[in-house]
Amino acid sequence: MTKPLTGIRVVELGELIAGPFVGTLLADNGAEVIKIERPGRGDVLRQFGPILDGVSAFWQVNSRNKKSIVVDITREGGLVVLRDLIGKCEILVDSLRPGVLDQRGLSDDALRTLNPEIIIVHVSAFGRGGPKSKRGGYDPVAQGFCGLSYLTGERDGPPMRAGGAVPVCDFMTGLLGAFGAVLALQQRRSGLSQIPAVDVALYDLAFRMTAPLVSYFEASGKAWQRDGNHSLGGAPTGHFMTADEKWICLSVQNDEQFARCAELVGRPEWLSDPRFATLAGRTEHRIEIEAWVSKWIRRMDRAAALAAFEARALGVGPIQSIEDMASDDHLNVRGLMAVSDPVLGAVRMPRALPIAANKDDGQWPAPKLGEHTRHVLSNLLGYSDQTIADMIKDGRIAG
Repeated sequence: MTKPLTGIRVVELGELIAGPFVGTLLADNGAEVIKIERPGRGDVLRQFGPILDGVSAFWQVNSRNKKSIVVDITREGGLVVLRDLIGKCEILVDSLRPGVLDQRGLSDDALRTLNPEIIIVHVSAFGRGGPKSKRGGYDPVAQGFCGLSYLTGERDGPPMRAGGAVPVCDFMTGLLGAFGAVLALQQRRSGLSQIPAVDVALYDLAFRMTAPLVSYFEASGKAWQRDGNHSLGGAPTGHFMTADEKWICLSVQNDEQFARCAELVGRPEWLSDPRFATLAGRTEHRIEIEAWVSKWIRRMDRAAALAAFEARALGVGPIQSIEDMASDDHLNVRGLMAVSDPVLGAVRMPRALPIAANKDDGQWPAPKLGEHTRHVLSNLLGYSDQTIADMIKDGRIAG
């Protein structure tokens, strides 16, 4: 089955996750993604996170289906290669610090001179405009600026990074950037003469999640505070420990769900208590409700507790470890496919997103540093063997 972005060529500039994840999503859906890496160490993602036999698991999973070329774009000879590539691609993904391409003579206007139909996707920490636009930054910094960290953690504890070690805003910004690229492709196909550059930022994404609470503050003067694992509203909600020292997550939101929960945990009198008659009331008195529910859950093992709530059609699930996830039947069907990776061996990796019926999940493994330099320069750009050899000799490229 032909993938939806087959025939679209992308040049990717940037490191780590947010910008490159734009390229990953496009590549998973059929685009030819040519990743430009710096000489020497390449993308720092190659050394990021847990390492197995000298290779990052994050790199192997998130850099599949791409071609790697090593080009030094700090030198004019390397910029020649970049300009030639831009002339032959539909999309440029730029997650360098804002202004870097401009300093190299590749402003948006200059890029469109090289290729009038190019779609430019800029990915950064704070966006292309505003007083913080020139700043660099990573997921935890963006979370801090946008209040996401402030809202995460126990009420009396310190603010915490949402997602822990997993850079959630990086991944979500990458998803937004890929969506922006596809929207721009649609605009181009609809005949729009000039497509505005797509500008996505970790800051924007993090703020978009906390924005309703800013609106609430401006309307009420009340600032929402972090509150552990509680939901924004309703009770009981949160994480509860079972008799076998395992955790479950329970989320009871509406009146009908609360009625079923009250009957299940042996407190039918809650249904006639005016304090618990509304969602707002249950939220206000959640400590009393959840103290009882916590004791009730603590008397049974996790399997029994999950079965009891599931039998009443209540929102419940286990808090799974990575080991649990590896054997989860639903994940095995929904999210993972077996691959033979040249570095990690026989493992499972995520399916391409979004999932489409009958979609071909065939993929290439993550590339070695500079693996495709010669191929791209020769077959795509038409450089002679001598030209490539000269460029390698003086360090403009590696391959």
